[in-house]
Amino acid sequence: MTIRSAAFSLCITLVACNQSTPAPEKEAPPAALAPQSSASAAMVPVTTRPAAPKVVPTLTAVPFEPEGTHPELVAGIEGGIAVAEGLRVGRIEGGERIEWVGKIPADDNQGFGGSFIASVHGRFPDSVDVLYYSNQGRAPQPTYTAVTGKGQYFRVGEGGMPGDITDVATVGESTLVAALMYTGYIFMTVRGPKLSYKLTSFGEAGCKPEEEFRNRGHTGDVPALAPRAFAATETGTVMTVGTLCDKRGPTAEVWDKPGEKSRLVDLGEWLKAMDYSPDLLRSRGDELFLYPGQKDPILRYRNGKFEPLPRLDKPITFAFVSQNRVLHALAGQTIHRFDEGTWVPVAHLAWPMKIRALVLDKDTLWGSTWRNVFKFRETKSLALTDDCATPFVYLYDVSPDNAPDFTFPSTRKALASFEGASDLGLVEFREGTRRLGLTVKSKQQAEAVLAHIKATMKNEEPKLLCYAPTSPRSIPLTPKGK
Repeated sequence: MTIRSAAFSLCITLVACNQSTPAPEKEAPPAALAPQSSASAAMVPVTTRPAAPKVVPTLTAVPFEPEGTHPELVAGIEGGIAVAEGLRVGRIEGGERIEWVGKIPADDNQGFGGSFIASVHGRFPDSVDVLYYSNQGRAPQPTYTAVTGKGQYFRVGEGGMPGDITDVATVGESTLVAALMYTGYIFMTVRGPKLSYKLTSFGEAGCKPEEEFRNRGHTGDVPALAPRAFAATETGTVMTVGTLCDKRGPTAEVWDKPGEKSRLVDLGEWLKAMDYSPDLLRSRGDELFLYPGQKDPILRYRNGKFEPLPRLDKPITFAFVSQNRVLHALAGQTIHRFDEGTWVPVAHLAWPMKIRALVLDKDTLWGSTWRNVFKFRETKSLALTDDCATPFVYLYDVSPDNAPDFTFPSTRKALASFEGASDLGLVEFREGTRRLGLTVKSKQQAEAVLAHIKATMKNEEPKLLCYAPTSPRSIPLTPKGK
């Protein structure tokens, strides 16, 4: 996920946000995902979905809070899996404990409500860096700094001035950030030998005067392509993506070597539009994957060329590379691995989640939502079968802003008109977060109430499950006319 997305969007919703808004999960032994391919996937034309493994494990997310800690984000970096809590950064050891390795030297955002770490970068143990922000939305003051080893402190947007840090790229021993400053867009080397890359200017690309834009008030030269994501391949190719001249089509700007002139590559053959916060994911060799958003296919850049990957039967809502640089994608609640030109389902999430990060290390999956870290474990499937003794209808996740005794009046009103409403049990329960659902008498009644909800509560995406909530809170439901 791009830094801007992590800091300002805060999450990627895996199901449609409803009158509340969905999030995480439950418990059981470590998740055994289908094994990852170690060979670089080759692009093969695909018209049908590949055969799934005989058993695709169902995973539930268990809060990861060893030794009384509460890590707030997880990140896969070179040399290990990083977590951050407050102003400190640690490495997960043995899958069960945290070794704290460093912290932000001083919280210089005290006048703005303190700081939070938005992302962790670099390499364990000697070059771990973080991007952090103030808790004041009007003056976020994006700052990149080292927590281990020697790295440059770099801040933009001082005191609420225009400024943003788009993303991070590693080229050999150098680390660069793409940043928007009051004077324009720059690439800044924050670790290692200084490297130079020049953005193609507005005029050089043939952009017209009426297309000129000023991002958040900056006064410097306008680039042809304002970076929305920034990354580099293992072999040193550097890339940004965005919208050419701000109003034309999706485009990539590519530098083969530092100091050389870049080239602009039109991506309009495959992409209709560039998402505000796309992701550039580093794979192996001279390879990157561009996740442009849910509406368009993922693109692979390899050895100077772009090509689209096959689509899945549901929109891809989150994409990431595992610790061994294999591409994975989440569509619906199923995680797929890209393998030999095809998407292979490897795991199914028991509950919808708001994902901020996913990290796959060997066969263990880690994730974080907003300020919570989870370790996924295998659990029994919640699929509703004919012999299920506890059919259940999951409605949506409860907004954390709702009081503990909230009674969901609009939901109760919609359910009151269902024939057989007196047989339903409206319950709030907890599976990683507060959720709302219905106990029902039978699978047939579950299917009937599902159809009723879809007709009367069009913004919801209810699901039929085989599930019995533990310690639910019952909310009185009065049938219409009574």
